[in-house]
Amino acid sequence: MEKYITVIGLEIHAELLTKTKIFCNCSAEFGGERNSRCCPVCTGMPGTLPVINQTAVEYAVKAGYAFGCEINKFSVFDRKNYFYPDLPKAYQISQLYYPIIGAGAIPIEVNGKKKDIRINHVHLEEDAGKLVHDDYNGVSLADYNRCGIPLIEIVSEPDMRSAEEAMAYVEQISLLLQYAGVCDCKMEQGSLRCDVNISIMKPGDKEFGTRAEIKNINSIKSVGRAIKYEERRQALLLEAGKKVVQETRRYDANRDATKSMRTKENAHDYRYFPEPDILQVNLTDEQLAAIKAKLPEMPNVRLARYTGEYKLSKVDAQTLVNNKPISDFFEEALKTYNAPKSVSAFILTEFMRRINLGEIDLDNIKFTPEELATVVKLADEEKISKNDAKAVFRVMAENGGDPEKIAKDAGYIISVDMDKVASVIDSILTENASQVQQYASGEKKVFGFIMGQCTKSLKGVATPKIIKEVLEQKLEAASAGAAVEVETAEEEQGRDLSKLTKYTNPDKYVPSKDGDYMVMVGTDKLIKEFALSDALNNVGKTVEFKACVHRLRKMAGVAFVVVRTANCTIQTVHSEACKDSIQGLKEGDFVWVKGTVQENPKDFNGVEIVLSDIRLISTPAADLPLKISQGKLNCSIDTKLDNRVAALRNPYERAIFKLQEGLVHGMHEFMRANGFTEIHTPKIVAQGAEGGANIFRLDYFHKNAFLNQSPQFYKQACVGVFDRVYEIAPVYRAEKHATSRHINEYIGLDFEMGYIDSMYDVMAMETAMLRHIMEYLKENYKYELTLLEVDVPNITEIPSIKFIDALTLLRGDNAAGGKKFDLDPEDEVNLGKYAKEKYNSDFIFVTHFPSSKPPFYAMNSREDPKEAYKFDLLFRGLEITSGGQRINDYQEQVDKMLAQGLDPADFESYLDAHKYGLPPHGGLGIGLERLLMKLLGRNNIRETSMFPRDINRLIP
Repeated sequence: MEKYITVIGLEIHAELLTKTKIFCNCSAEFGGERNSRCCPVCTGMPGTLPVINQTAVEYAVKAGYAFGCEINKFSVFDRKNYFYPDLPKAYQISQLYYPIIGAGAIPIEVNGKKKDIRINHVHLEEDAGKLVHDDYNGVSLADYNRCGIPLIEIVSEPDMRSAEEAMAYVEQISLLLQYAGVCDCKMEQGSLRCDVNISIMKPGDKEFGTRAEIKNINSIKSVGRAIKYEERRQALLLEAGKKVVQETRRYDANRDATKSMRTKENAHDYRYFPEPDILQVNLTDEQLAAIKAKLPEMPNVRLARYTGEYKLSKVDAQTLVNNKPISDFFEEALKTYNAPKSVSAFILTEFMRRINLGEIDLDNIKFTPEELATVVKLADEEKISKNDAKAVFRVMAENGGDPEKIAKDAGYIISVDMDKVASVIDSILTENASQVQQYASGEKKVFGFIMGQCTKSLKGVATPKIIKEVLEQKLEAASAGAAVEVETAEEEQGRDLSKLTKYTNPDKYVPSKDGDYMVMVGTDKLIKEFALSDALNNVGKTVEFKACVHRLRKMAGVAFVVVRTANCTIQTVHSEACKDSIQGLKEGDFVWVKGTVQENPKDFNGVEIVLSDIRLISTPAADLPLKISQGKLNCSIDTKLDNRVAALRNPYERAIFKLQEGLVHGMHEFMRANGFTEIHTPKIVAQGAEGGANIFRLDYFHKNAFLNQSPQFYKQACVGVFDRVYEIAPVYRAEKHATSRHINEYIGLDFEMGYIDSMYDVMAMETAMLRHIMEYLKENYKYELTLLEVDVPNITEIPSIKFIDALTLLRGDNAAGGKKFDLDPEDEVNLGKYAKEKYNSDFIFVTHFPSSKPPFYAMNSREDPKEAYKFDLLFRGLEITSGGQRINDYQEQVDKMLAQGLDPADFESYLDAHKYGLPPHGGLGIGLERLLMKLLGRNNIRETSMFPRDINRLIP
């Protein structure tokens, strides 16, 4: 856009928080049964007269003062005439010529640059009703509950020059309205809506370009995206020598594009004239002074107080102030515990994190500010630990309750018994003598491990601070007295490597020469990977291989070196021949080993190797941050992910992803055996296959593009070529919350098959595929299944239930009359239990979802058009598969797109496959990580994603 200047003006509609509507006594509260909050006045029945709501006038004036605008003592209402089904009077009562609020300015800051955005005026008006499109029954209905709700429309001057400035302006307007107490600014409920007027002009032009108006944008992010799209659209028109038409457009968030609605009306198109049934508004100086006196503390004043009186950092203070409900909660909490820094720190970390995770709903908080303050106070006074304070808060967030009682019931309350502290720590040091020796020899890293053991044993007895102080004293005493000998290697800086033989391979592969310059690389000598079977099949024989030192165990007269390969860990036992070499080893070294395999029934593998030689290949530059050699990792998921490269070296973590490999290999084998062709589809696409808000948007060389949500379009196109296709590849969903079920990038197991008679053919194929995969795991991944104690399901048949019958089963006979189009997580869990109890099945299909629910490519049922040939598969109470029969007829597909409000022109390439002919077909997509998660009995999908991507994590 360097060639053009963007000119933006905004019209923001804000619903006022009055109890009743602007011209009648109907309730103005959001929600309620449709058409239950309307009367003859707000629906414009003959003979009725409007009466202005005094509070609405006061709130408009308060907003004007909050914006720093001029207040007009004299204002007049006008009729704005137009016809639309949601406007029962065929006119709207508004203000045009004499608005209640005059000019003002709103300061914004973008990228460190400050700027004032001028307000032209603010006027009062009534809202229109709302059209409800009932796709299930194919009708549109009018709900007049919203009709007559008082609005102010804030009209800016065209002072904004970028999407970022427009977003900052909307944010600031929203914040001021909330602090003034006149609007809740819940854009998702429609209480704050934005119309964007945008044009572009070349530098040096004296007149603005032709503008387009984008109506009713309901989120700040959508404001920015709509502007950026419209900038590109208008620039492309001008570059092509075309003109920009003055028109009204709407923004489609699913496709990140604006669409034309109608040519833009001017004021004379609405035939404005003064409202004859309402007197002019005349405000006195006394009335204005009284209204101004009611204005609460505004954001700039609160920010100054937070940084001045409370000594909060500007960043923390700004974060609190910018979220008024959180800031108000903070203020109330301080009345119970006046420790601003402690309370703000807890709110900005734990409280905000649980809001972002979707665990706390600000409209329905299950604990009070006083209770949150009590948690912080308990932690500050060291009556509970900081970690236990988080645990108490988790319970409060989920169920509410008194924090002191929760802490007491959980055993978190600390009553310090110093004698017991010393006694327990002494016992732990005795039990972990080798770690004490490591600490005494300078390996301070083991302190964390010992501290963890002490903290666990002394929970409720002493604070971590006291435990740390006593432990440090005892460890330093042990070090000073040199009471124990060091059993493990010295620190890397002083490590003696002289006894370790460096590995060299005299038989390494060398390409043959061809002339003076050329060498020939052949295939006659490939490096072989050592597997457990190589040991099991060679008992009594000598083997040699390369591995990593996983664990060292040195005891009197004997030493064990557990080494780790790609496939297993295996114990080696030192012999006299390599006694000295072992002394120089440390965990993490990469080595070449040689030895004789012997049986050992007590070992996990049943064999061990008696070493005859061990040589060093390479050594790490730093120690691992996790103790990976002590069985399962005893740390949080976040700790594992923060140290993912190290955590994956733990045998249990590694086994998870060996099983993931097995699932993929099993699918490959089944697909090929059943005539499927593997395809590879693009991940940068022009349309989202699933639509919705959870789609990643890209700027693809100044064109709109997306990360693909599934390979659906390409699978269907390829059915017309190969009959049966499959793909195993990443797909992307822009999930806004870090839940335990969702990640933003996962591996999709997709297939599509032609010449089907019904979707049951697809379901039968999936049943057979899953059965094959499970048998494949049993046959090829016994080591990992045993190590992780996996309960592999036996699959013969899978029960299936219709969606409406599932709702009836779960909720009773009245479920059929609802408008529910999908299953809740709780529904899935309960259906999983039902399938297990009644059919002893870990799986259950749910079929025939409502046809109005996306996706648009699902074929409608021929028996009942309200249903679609779509199914989900639940595995142990979680949806892992979505599939069904697709529309193969061109006109039927076009008609369904139109029925769902889509423009077929946007899917021209996709429709080409239908246009040129497709056989009856269907398919599905399985989430690999979800399948593995339920197979392993885990509760968080991040455990089965090697490098997960969620809203908070972009590395490693």
